[in-house]
Amino acid sequence: MRIEGPPLRHSWLPVWDVARVTESISAGAVHRALDPIARAELDGIGDLSAKVAGALQHPKPLDISLPVFNAVLAAQYYELFAVLGLPRTMQVYEPCVGGSNPVIIGAAAHSGEQARYMAMNLNRKLREELRAKTAHLRMSITIIEEDAQAACAVLPAESCDVACFHHAVNDILQTAVAESHGMDTTHIDWFPNERKMIEWLAEEVAMDGLDERGRPELMEIVTGAVRLVRPGGYLIFDHWNWCKYVGVEWFPWELFYQLIPMTRRWITESKLPLTEIQIEGADGQWWMVLRKDEG
Repeated sequence: MRIEGPPLRHSWLPVWDVARVTESISAGAVHRALDPIARAELDGIGDLSAKVAGALQHPKPLDISLPVFNAVLAAQYYELFAVLGLPRTMQVYEPCVGGSNPVIIGAAAHSGEQARYMAMNLNRKLREELRAKTAHLRMSITIIEEDAQAACAVLPAESCDVACFHHAVNDILQTAVAESHGMDTTHIDWFPNERKMIEWLAEEVAMDGLDERGRPELMEIVTGAVRLVRPGGYLIFDHWNWCKYVGVEWFPWELFYQLIPMTRRWITESKLPLTEIQIEGADGQWWMVLRKDEG
């Protein structure tokens, strides 16, 4: 993987200006793409600009407003799709989506619901949560009950414009380690079990075991995404940490802080045909945008 400076020119650079994001989630394209309940929640929040500024911080503060936080995440993807020049009729692939909808909302806002969205999601409870959150959209949404490691057997090669790993790296690593402990991550209620998954992941890191359990699974999913994305298309990765976990004994803070840099290093070592695009305003500690090489 190569890294090059920003050839991009866009009126939204640097990305994620507080005033612009505030307008987007309160009256603009992202607000219009949200479901009626989410819109009503945002309409009732005072001092919205300050809460947007908090949601854009790293690590995320304790007093964050979750309706604002979720809308801001969608606005971040909305702006990235525009800055990268993705078509309104773009095809979006999201491995390991869980129950989180910011990529879908961002795609709907960018495309006027003309995009096509495809995801892989094995956890049944989270899959149903996602369907409920996106039922209001007219956009084509396909959620496939399959392991993301099998994506290339299910979806056509070079059929997508962008693959989005939205807060997915930790979930992929946690799943790989948890399954080695016998946990059925397909049927569990994810969030009540997540602490145990993270504790197992911390143990694996302490034993320098990620190269054996975690890295291979993640890189298989990344390699599959590269095959699914068209030449000139993109892979986008993000992660965030909550400041409440600083100093918590069972939480592997250093690992979670370094997830994107670690993934960047693994992808560089893989020699996949990717070039990292530096986007002004997107902190490389928490975001990574890769373009698939052409030719």
